[in-house]
Amino acid sequence: MKPTILLYGNCQAQDIATIASAIPCLQGRVTFKSIAWYVGAGPDWDAAHGPDFMRDIGAVWEQVESGPIAEHRTALHRHLPAGCQIVRFPPLTMTALWPFVGSDPRQISSNRYFWTDSVAAALANSNLPDDELFATYMRLSTERMPDLERRLRLDLVRWRATDALSDIRLADYVLEHFRTTRLFYTMAHVSAVPLRHVLRSLIDLTDVINPSLAWEAKLEVDVILRHHRGQDFEMVPLHPIVAERLNLAYYDPDERHRYYGHAWTHKEYILNYIRWASYLGRARLSVL
Repeated sequence: MKPTILLYGNCQAQDIATIASAIPCLQGRVTFKSIAWYVGAGPDWDAAHGPDFMRDIGAVWEQVESGPIAEHRTALHRHLPAGCQIVRFPPLTMTALWPFVGSDPRQISSNRYFWTDSVAAALANSNLPDDELFATYMRLSTERMPDLERRLRLDLVRWRATDALSDIRLADYVLEHFRTTRLFYTMAHVSAVPLRHVLRSLIDLTDVINPSLAWEAKLEVDVILRHHRGQDFEMVPLHPIVAERLNLAYYDPDERHRYYGHAWTHKEYILNYIRWASYLGRARLSVL
């Protein structure tokens, strides 16, 4: 029986499972399955992930999380076959790039913009022309901009904490590369660059993939992801002051950002967010 590797984690883990399933040299030799930890109250172990689902699991690529261990994670471990290898890896998250994530009461009735902006939310009832409304947002956000280096230090503390629970370390990797290479599209949606790094590291540590096959698989990962953009279906634009103060080499003030079927500038995104415009139809100021 060919071994199966189970991916357990958030949407990053699900994307890694999809990419791994496409590696040519592993097809027919290794099967990949996934369980998302963020769906509802947790997996339905008896119906969806019972003995038949778990029987051939030879290794688990498990994404860790800080804080108390959730019941569904404990249940996962109870259902794994004896002797199954577990390779743990951290989630990729970053808050310093989007310092105004906070409360937006409109999310109670609609999750239209999952990644919140507290300054924009405070302007939701403003009845101003576009240019004046955006100018007001920029003035307020500039006045309220926090200490971004402190935010970065807090991110680093969190990265070190999840690294301590993992077999793969990501804190130094993110700290070294985030200024020169776009790693994040939102606080937790990432480009293909860190997905490649994590997947290659997981392959290296997995016993059911022998060293020669692992070497070939990592080369094929590089080819598969050569033009892949990662989780770019939601791109939250960076505030220009964030880009300046954190010295982001890849920042382009004229860039258009994908938001599902749209391609918005920073100004267009903020105005659509303030007005809670639908992105399913022709959103206000959309270029598509």
